[in-house]
Amino acid sequence: MQDLLRVIPVSFFYSIRETLALMKKIRMTAFMALMSCLVIAHAEGPRNLLVTASPWSPYVSVDLHDKGLVTSIVMTALRRANYNPTLVLREWPKDLEGTRAGEYDIIASIWFTEERARDLLFSSPIIEKTVKYVVRSDNDIRDTSPDSLKVMRVGVVEDYAYRQGAYRDLPAELIKAETVEENMKRLLDGEIDIAVADERVALYVLNKRFPGSLKQIRFTPGSLSTRNLRAAVSRKRPDAQQIISEFDTALQHMKNDGTYMSTLNLYRVSP
Repeated sequence: MQDLLRVIPVSFFYSIRETLALMKKIRMTAFMALMSCLVIAHAEGPRNLLVTASPWSPYVSVDLHDKGLVTSIVMTALRRANYNPTLVLREWPKDLEGTRAGEYDIIASIWFTEERARDLLFSSPIIEKTVKYVVRSDNDIRDTSPDSLKVMRVGVVEDYAYRQGAYRDLPAELIKAETVEENMKRLLDGEIDIAVADERVALYVLNKRFPGSLKQIRFTPGSLSTRNLRAAVSRKRPDAQQIISEFDTALQHMKNDGTYMSTLNLYRVSP
């Protein structure tokens, strides 16, 4: 053993010592870099987002828990994605116009159209909605074909995307209201023959604003359209794609862990 040590040059031991010192230095540098990242991440905290939506009960409402079904889902998903969302309710279509202009970062409840997609980046579906024709119970309207609609007074809400998809069969002249409530009142008062409305929204408005009126209306057979409500981010944000991706991931986790279904049950809504 002593003979072996004599033939090993002293420089060899110095090399080992220097190598160990270098490895220790590398480990310390890596550790400090990791700590710096954690400190920066902690310092940044949740990222602020300005969210908007227009009252559309039960999806969005000042009267309901967490400002409505869709609002609750959207705000929860954003918080899970490490955002700090602030909700600002605006009347339709100011919420859409504001998001397009970059005044707001996200609109919480909207359906997809090609025209809107030029200014907005859409999330995966949040909930499916069904649009139907609503008539008075004492009206024997059964035929809602395009030819029949041409001679009817059809009530819609101003600036809703009625001309997309299944809405193309609506007559050229529509009687426009500013809100669903106004549209339903015109129907009850006999000012229009038929109204176009989301089934959940129509039932909520009639029950809440016009007690006892549910006996006075009925939905025609079938549906005019079935579409998905989504959130959408303004394309004016350079990180729009990142926000949508993180939102979609958080939304899927909510569906996987039961939070999504619990929220629907709270509002007594089926998927």
